[in-house]
Formats: sequence, structure tokens, C-alpha cells
Amino acid sequence: MDSRMTPIMTYPTRVEADLDRIALEAEGISCVVVGVGAAWEGGIEGVQLLVPDDEAERARRILARE
Repeated sequence: MDSRMTPIMTYPTRVEADLDRIALEAEGISCVVVGVGAAWEGGIEGVQLLVPDDEAERARRILARE
């Protein structure tokens, strides 16, 4: 199994990213949220949701359904 992680979405806040993280975990996809929200100093790049490389396409399809 490939342990590399791929960012699949960027969000302005951690709350939004966590909602999608919860949805993906409910589908059996492990994921992690990294970064700082735009409301915090230095958070211009936003918060990213990362999933294993081999689950990236499936995760995108799941989030597109929501």
C-alpha cells in the first residue's frame, strides 16, 4: 500500500474540511486535515484535506455527490 498522501480539496476553514473528512471516514477512507484557516494569520493557503494516493479518485467522487 502506498503511504503517500494527496491533497484533494482546499477549504477556507478547518470546520468545512472536517465535515468532508468525517464523510470520507464514514466511507472507509482514512484522511487528514492540515493547515490553518484563512481567519488565522498565515492561513492564506487555506486548509487541505489529504487522502492516500490510491484513494484520491474515489474520495473526489464521494465528495462530488454531496
